[in-house]
Amino acid sequence: MRNLKMMLKAFVGVAAVAGMIGCEEVDSPTAKVQSKPVVSSTIPMTQPIATPVAKVEPKIEPKIEQPPKVVDEVADEDGMKPSELIEGARQALSSGETDRALKMSTLATKKAPKRSAAWNTLGRVQLARGQRKDAIASFEKAVELNPSSSWAQNNLGLALIYDGKYEDAIDALEEATQLEPVEGYMWNNLGMAYEHQDRLEEARDAYSKASELKNERARENFARLQGVKTIRTAKADVEPTIAVEPTLPDGGVK
Repeated sequence: MRNLKMMLKAFVGVAAVAGMIGCEEVDSPTAKVQSKPVVSSTIPMTQPIATPVAKVEPKIEPKIEQPPKVVDEVADEDGMKPSELIEGARQALSSGETDRALKMSTLATKKAPKRSAAWNTLGRVQLARGQRKDAIASFEKAVELNPSSSWAQNNLGLALIYDGKYEDAIDALEEATQLEPVEGYMWNNLGMAYEHQDRLEEARDAYSKASELKNERARENFARLQGVKTIRTAKADVEPTIAVEPTLPDGGVK
């Protein structure tokens, strides 16, 4: 009996060992999970939204018109010929630009100090500016350089009338009317110089000769003196006429 128990124990022991061994060799099948192969893929990154950049136009500085360079008038005229300066002075005087006329005529006398026309033009400008003493000196210089210039002689007489030196004016104007060319206004100026000295008969004669040369002012003066015996009743506010030398065909001046 005891042997039977021992045999049963031995059998149970062997079975238990066999069961343990079975468990180690045969695993319970594990269900294979079909898994998709992991593919290394780049997760698309969200692309940055490009911020539109404003087109930058090259900065262009506005063009600023530069004012013309102001150059001293006389400096500009340094290269001009005396004849050009004289003619320019005459034109400036005609347009009332007496400052410019003075600069140009003064420069003309410096460039051509022995040219009568330069001094005559300067005298005209000075007389227009009320510079009577200076004008007389310029006209005297013009006469000295060219005694045969009826224009310079006339203008000297005119300036002397303005300065109240009637006798001296008569001398210059008598000379002017004896030269060529003689203009009607030269006789008219002489008639006024006579009239200021109460030499009315000579004044009438001068006005008459001026009238023959188609000078309308002289005709008025002649008519005004008819039957008059003294300057006190004859004197009128009349203006003498300045002589302008002509421009020669080649653009020069006498």
